[in-house]
Amino acid sequence: MLRSQEVDWERLDKKKFFVQGAAVFSTLTGALFPLTVVKTRMMALDGAHTGISGAIYTARDVVRSDGIKGLYRGFGTVIVGAIPARMVYLAALESTKSAISASMHHIPSLSQTFVASSASFVAGGVASLAGQLVVVPVDVISQRLMIMGGGSSGQGGDSYSSRPMSTSNKSTKGTIPAPSGTRASSTTNINGFTLAQKIIREEGIRGLYRGFGASVATFVPSSAIWWSAYGGWQAFLWKSLDRIQENRNSSAPLARTEGQLLAVEVVAGVLTGCTSASLTTPLDVVKTRLQTRDSANTSMTRSGSAAPTWRSTAAELIKNEGLKGLFRGVAPRMVSTSIWGTVMVTTYEFLKRLCMLPPEEEAI
Repeated sequence: MLRSQEVDWERLDKKKFFVQGAAVFSTLTGALFPLTVVKTRMMALDGAHTGISGAIYTARDVVRSDGIKGLYRGFGTVIVGAIPARMVYLAALESTKSAISASMHHIPSLSQTFVASSASFVAGGVASLAGQLVVVPVDVISQRLMIMGGGSSGQGGDSYSSRPMSTSNKSTKGTIPAPSGTRASSTTNINGFTLAQKIIREEGIRGLYRGFGASVATFVPSSAIWWSAYGGWQAFLWKSLDRIQENRNSSAPLARTEGQLLAVEVVAGVLTGCTSASLTTPLDVVKTRLQTRDSANTSMTRSGSAAPTWRSTAAELIKNEGLKGLFRGVAPRMVSTSIWGTVMVTTYEFLKRLCMLPPEEEAI
């Protein structure tokens, strides 16, 4: 019988795991980055088109204005920040999962499925919380870069919110000005380092952690839900497959082939991605709008009122667009999350087996 063998933290060659993991996941990030840009612009820009048609419109608008490179705006910032963030995330995930699994295995009344699901849920949440310390500043910088540039969904201008949004016709739907102090002619040339300096100068270090609470509220449960749901869907699919095989030939021993292993991982990854994305998109929308807003100009337009919070941002969005406003970009997010999750988990499991220590070194 061929089953996926769990490779825990103690059995991994850490150096090999992190080096090869950084290369693999950086490649995956690059392949899926255009979806992230489209999703971010749909969430951040007032009056942006919604749904799949809106995603296509937004992508075409970016390419028409800035070329293919427009779909990779902010990519350098993300890659530079993703490597340390990924190391923190994976280390926290695997070490926490191993520790919790080891402690829960001493309770005989708990099933293996419950132990695996519970350990994955807690480990996913802890890993995401640790990773947010690195991820949030990267998000703030990269997302502001993503909504810069020309095109009807992100024209340059004087400030984020010092002028009214133009939605009078299709050609100006979703228009958003560029950050303060950045003229239309220069928004396409600003890089992540320069933008980070600008944010710190105008808003302080706190500016790099804008939306930290909303980010934690979005990605900690998302990570916990993802890993827990993946274990649940995987167990369900294996049980269903066992039942089919038993009905076909009850006398034959149940076996796991490499093809079945890959198929279960892929289907479970897709279902898990859809489950997680659909549940957490509203929080992601609020987080994105908080992180892409210029606090200095927001305070100007609000006559000295307090800086917007995730609650006030959500309330304003619901007031202007209804509940559907909280699901902006849900289509590309579900696609991106499902593809990323599926490729990630199959690659991740393979990477762990590849980086497993030889038996004679496991006890060292």
